[in-house]
Amino acid sequence: MRVLLISGSFPPMKCGVGDYTAQLANSLAILPNTYVGVLADVAVEGTTLDSPIDIFPIAHGWGFRDVPVILRTARQWQPDIVHIQFPGNGYKSNMPWLLPTLLLSLNVPVVQTWHNYYEYVRFWHNLPNTLLPGGLVVVRPHYKENMPNWYRRLIAHKQFRYIPNASAIPQVTLSSVEQVALKAQWTNNGRALLVYFGFSFPPKGVDLLFDIADPAQHQLVIVSDLKPDNPYHQHILERARQPVWANQAVTPGFLPAAEAARLLAIADAVVLPFREGGGSWNTSIQGAALQGTFVLTTSFERHGYDSEENIYYAHPENLSDLRQALSTYLGRRNSLEAARRFAKWESIADAHLELYHRLIGREH
Repeated sequence: MRVLLISGSFPPMKCGVGDYTAQLANSLAILPNTYVGVLADVAVEGTTLDSPIDIFPIAHGWGFRDVPVILRTARQWQPDIVHIQFPGNGYKSNMPWLLPTLLLSLNVPVVQTWHNYYEYVRFWHNLPNTLLPGGLVVVRPHYKENMPNWYRRLIAHKQFRYIPNASAIPQVTLSSVEQVALKAQWTNNGRALLVYFGFSFPPKGVDLLFDIADPAQHQLVIVSDLKPDNPYHQHILERARQPVWANQAVTPGFLPAAEAARLLAIADAVVLPFREGGGSWNTSIQGAALQGTFVLTTSFERHGYDSEENIYYAHPENLSDLRQALSTYLGRRNSLEAARRFAKWESIADAHLELYHRLIGREH
């Protein structure tokens, strides 16, 4: 089985979809008789993964001028399946939304993964992709229930699969000595360590951290790529510089996966107060829970403390509930063995391979 993945972003580019694609590529490539190629942006030139994967950094922003080289490279690699990820931070034009149609010229099945829920404002943008044959993978639960009936009928001809997401960062094991030393690097005066990890834009609710945490008790670390010329990022940086938060809120910026995992592993809580709610598709939630750390987040569908996951779900922007949950569950930990439920890339790869085999008419 030769699987060609296409993604607008890929490590070291900063994008959750790119991290997901890299994990999927690695997990597929270790399966017997499975060969993986990745068409990527020129920005990832020189990138290597843990598994033997052919990476083709050929797209210059994913404009229409990239179409000939994309088609030529794909044809020369001779895939059995082409699998495209939508959306991606690297896509800088409308061309990628036409790629599934263009790639039909290869005469192989085309699979698409849609990482976001249906949005009416993007319907016409995505219309060609709904009408094409092939496979459709989604990473969010209740996907079909969240789209109109007429839209559901448009994709009824596709091989549809809900395949849950998983953590994009590794699980780490730290000795007690390592934990004490690492925590001393991030905290002072014995305050509890609270961490936010992920991208920062208004729906993520990063600004709410300052209303949930208590500067008298907590050390707040915001692991995110904050840019001073971004108004929302500027607002967060200004709040972190307020006298009440002096030395108690730090913004180290982007951290590599291994370093981020170590920080999450020693946190007393990872706080993710998403305004639109989080869930199993969110890699920040899964990456923190994989370390056994208590996670405080939000949801429109779930509420309360899940002891098996060590996650508390509050209604978005219910600050009193978020504060109370933080006080109650701060510092609780899952064993690393129990937390491994969030490291399920083996089953994710197998589910993809089953779909690929179904589409090309082979038994898996």
